[in-house]
Amino acid sequence: MRSLTDKFFSFLRFAIGTSHSLPTMTYAEMKGIYDIAKKQSLLGVIFIALDKSGLKPIDIDKHQDEFEDLLMEWMGDKVKIARRNEKLNNDVAEVTDWFAKQGYETCLLKGQGNALLYPTPELRTCGDIDLWVRPKECKDLEENISNIISFVRKNSSSKCRAIYHHVDGLEWNGTEVEVHYRPHFMQDFVNNARLQRYFLDNANEQFQNFAKIGDKDVAVPTPSFNIVFQISHIYQHLFKEGIGLRQVLDYYYVLKSYAELGDKENIDWKKTLTYLGLKDITAAIEWILINKFGMNAEWAIVPTDENRGKFILNEILQGGNFGKYDERNARFGHSKIGKNLQRLNRDLRLVRYFPSEALSEPIFRLWHAHWRYKRN
Repeated sequence: MRSLTDKFFSFLRFAIGTSHSLPTMTYAEMKGIYDIAKKQSLLGVIFIALDKSGLKPIDIDKHQDEFEDLLMEWMGDKVKIARRNEKLNNDVAEVTDWFAKQGYETCLLKGQGNALLYPTPELRTCGDIDLWVRPKECKDLEENISNIISFVRKNSSSKCRAIYHHVDGLEWNGTEVEVHYRPHFMQDFVNNARLQRYFLDNANEQFQNFAKIGDKDVAVPTPSFNIVFQISHIYQHLFKEGIGLRQVLDYYYVLKSYAELGDKENIDWKKTLTYLGLKDITAAIEWILINKFGMNAEWAIVPTDENRGKFILNEILQGGNFGKYDERNARFGHSKIGKNLQRLNRDLRLVRYFPSEALSEPIFRLWHAHWRYKRN
């Protein structure tokens, strides 16, 4: 008998078009799939499968009213997600225009830029706005960071917290805006230096790569840049609090968009990602995409890694989106000390699979505390 998780992935493959059949299900299983989709922030995407297939539970005679209530709740979720996306698209257009008038260039990271890669962008569950920002007249990076932090604090009504790659505290029409001076980072100091150099070397192209969002042309990352940036984002959230299937689905569409280019750039991805310390995490995510999402194996850019892939999949299924549902953290509590203990416990789980990053995490955290102290 297929497990509920297997049936959930059948729904996901049907929704994204990598499969054209669904197994039979009971009402309890369909409710379970709804619960998993909610936990993984995939309610809108998974609803596509239900809508396209018209599937009904095999025991509907016993659960007609409950099934209709579930459909109504799910349809309501779908409408809320679509409205939220429409609002966020407008917010992105407005806030990027505002930054431009203040003398800053912006590049939209993740979020609504990722949604553009989906066949139904309005059904991707959205969050906040992440903007990579730099002064139009670019100067020294450290000077730019101080400039951006000061600018955000001047224009924010709440307390702004600066961390290594972004400053928060800015809101636009009630939407949180994370202002990045670095797209992301790694905790291994050598790999992080290489990653920051990669970002700087490729920055100009990203700030000039425009796509239509709302009623405005907004700069978004190129497919090749997204391969590096978004896997670094997945990697760090795996260490910080965990990742969900929504982030993995985003990477599916990143690899799909790159594959559709026909590899015109002729990049040696194994060499590039090994140099940046990102090959192992990429190989693991690819294994999940091929074996659970039904991704075309030809889209893989490095050899897949089943061992690491199964480990990460288990972490995702236990923790849900950004680890919010991970019951393993309950014993540590949510105090500052408790959250640090959660991180150390996660490092212990991850050290076998990603040793350089796991062993660097406690050292990086101490260094980062000093970095934050000087700027907050």
